[in-house]
Amino acid sequence: MNIEDIIKKMTLHEKVMFCTGKNSWRTLDLPHLGVPSVLMSDGTSGVRFQMGSDDPKPSTFYDTLSGRFDDEKALNNTCEATAFPSGSAIACSWNKDLIRQVGRAIAAECRGIGIQLLLGPGINIRRHPLTARNFEYYSEDPCLAGDMAAAMVEGVQSLGVGTCMKHFACHNSDTRRTRVNVKAEERALREIYLAPYERVVKKADPTSVMSAYNKINGQECSGDNRYVRDILKKEWGFDGCVICDWGAVKDSVEASKGGIDLQMPLSPASSKYLEEAVQDGRLDEALLDERVRNILKLVQRLSESAPADSDTEPDFDRHHKLAREAASESMVLLKNDRILPIRPGFAKKLAVAGLLAEQPLYQGTGCAIVRAKEVDIPLTAIKRYADEMDMEVTYVPGYGADGTIDPDQLKKAELAAREADLVLVFAGSFLPEEDDDYNRKNMAIQEGHEALIHAVSGANENTVVILSNGDVCEMPWEAEVKGLLDVWYSGEGMGQAVADILFGESNPSGRLSATIPFRLSDTPAYLEFPGNTFDLTYNEGIYVGYRYYDKKDVTPRYPFGYGLSYTNFHYSGLKAGDDYRVPGTYRVSVDITNRGAYGGKEVAQLYISQAAPGLPRPVRELKAFEKVYLEPGETKTVTFDLTERDFAYYDPESAGWVVDSDTFMIEIGASSRDIRESHKLQVYNEKKPVRRLRKNCGFAELLSTEQGREIFYNFLIERKLLTRDQINPETEKSFLWAFWPVRCFLDMGAGEMITYEMIDELIDRINQALGNG
Repeated sequence: MNIEDIIKKMTLHEKVMFCTGKNSWRTLDLPHLGVPSVLMSDGTSGVRFQMGSDDPKPSTFYDTLSGRFDDEKALNNTCEATAFPSGSAIACSWNKDLIRQVGRAIAAECRGIGIQLLLGPGINIRRHPLTARNFEYYSEDPCLAGDMAAAMVEGVQSLGVGTCMKHFACHNSDTRRTRVNVKAEERALREIYLAPYERVVKKADPTSVMSAYNKINGQECSGDNRYVRDILKKEWGFDGCVICDWGAVKDSVEASKGGIDLQMPLSPASSKYLEEAVQDGRLDEALLDERVRNILKLVQRLSESAPADSDTEPDFDRHHKLAREAASESMVLLKNDRILPIRPGFAKKLAVAGLLAEQPLYQGTGCAIVRAKEVDIPLTAIKRYADEMDMEVTYVPGYGADGTIDPDQLKKAELAAREADLVLVFAGSFLPEEDDDYNRKNMAIQEGHEALIHAVSGANENTVVILSNGDVCEMPWEAEVKGLLDVWYSGEGMGQAVADILFGESNPSGRLSATIPFRLSDTPAYLEFPGNTFDLTYNEGIYVGYRYYDKKDVTPRYPFGYGLSYTNFHYSGLKAGDDYRVPGTYRVSVDITNRGAYGGKEVAQLYISQAAPGLPRPVRELKAFEKVYLEPGETKTVTFDLTERDFAYYDPESAGWVVDSDTFMIEIGASSRDIRESHKLQVYNEKKPVRRLRKNCGFAELLSTEQGREIFYNFLIERKLLTRDQINPETEKSFLWAFWPVRCFLDMGAGEMITYEMIDELIDRINQALGNG
């Protein structure tokens, strides 16, 4: 397509209609101009496409009102697909190669249906454990979230299917999600909430980005905002298409000013309003042309043929095996008091309690739900292993289908536990019904599930809990059980993967992608969630997740990055330079040895800490990670290459990333609180941060640079307030003693010799000299 030629030939009406959808899932096609339509679909962990949703016949208002994604009617009308682990689960694999394979498999299934653009991955930071859509999101840490998302994008796009990472940005609550105003400081935005998006943009070249419903500091994310226009597009250089979340645009004129390209779904009223705005001069047509240009680039990119070696038909059998593998690597063994794996002769009678063993909870709800083509049932897989080991299996549902306490079932489970040698309890945390107050109301698992754990563990000390959850849960019953396997929402292969781990066919290798606290009140955002009416304040700043627990010295139940294995890994031989001069690459390597009897995978996690930062920093921050497989006795060297940005923090005063000349510590470990090897180095950076002086600055800021000192002292000499020989270290010490702002101090001490205008001019002159004009 000749994009510029097409834009010239389009009428104003065609342009405004092109900026919204043809329907709910397609871009508008323009056959007379040779512009095809692009078909898109939901899917953060698998394809969700409802048959007939691409029907050109419009739905009635009533159909729209009663439409659902995840009820029985909707699921029966949804294309079958492979349900891979949800975002919060697969992030626990810490395996970038694995998630690339998953992305490629999802893309193959997209191509089988004819879908060209996948609305995923979801990469918002898991700020608070009660956010209902956290099951779609990867982590509390921007490095882990960004690198896993980048790998997913690479996998999907390798088959010519586009991605749309979401929801940009700060979609961290599902209460009043379309209207809430997030209040967050610039540094927290840059270091935590925008950072994973930046990593994906710079590492993986995503096709598109979805703007969120909410506001940030009063600016609509799907309206006129600096985050899309100035940061995403101009600063990061993102040249793809920005698509609003469905129904997120409140004003199409403001959206045009803010860099939103495609408004979804179809909105005739919005298009009419946009056309009138151009006609009466409220909107420059050049901004409309830019929107059209970006959508045409999207269409052109996705209309090109897929790579020559791409799959022509999805291989669902292979994808199901991949789903099992992904589920296995995503599960985190949290506790193992010498009870797992289950070995021949260990038990003759095995009790399985909990309806989730027969009806597994393996995925989330809403627009992320997948109509799984094949679902492994945990109980069936467990019975196969038990038969091979000549074990007798007793199964009791244990609680009601809605998770409530069933006294009869509870008694049966307790009796079965007393007669068994080992008990496996399946429990979980259900998501609430999706509505305008969609957040979870607490961190507890279902009431009936908790009662079952208490009853069974009281009857038999050899109890293992298998927990299904979208995000972290409180575990007041943890001390009562000997084993705890957190399986998250790990997709359709969950059932076989659970059995493989329990019976030792697979060695657990998942590591926590979010901290598990003891109680909800321990969490960083406890006092500000879900916000005050329409405002959601991020008072914890950069101290999200493990950064908060470390800084406050709060002990979590299980720390970020934690996970057990059936084998033991030893770290040694960390090699790194004693100094690093910015810019350039700093290489770190460490040897990892498997000292146990099982082959297994270990996740080496590299953290950085700084001795005396110019601004307060977390105790440590994850900067790189790598997962490696080791046979018993095998040693492998893991290598990391760090860059200037890995040592930097964001300084709002200089509006940029700053690396101090300072002492740093490289820490490599098995979790954020299990550091195995460390190395001290000196970082040198000749470039000093240039901080803009505020009008009410103090002498400490004004005299912090040579240019500032020279201009200030000349200012005083010119006005005969000081003489040249009075400018000495003692004089400067006196200025630095003053705790008043420069303006107030000079006003008190200089009388009529100084005016406010003179002081403002002085500050402006210094800023100009510092390059901050």
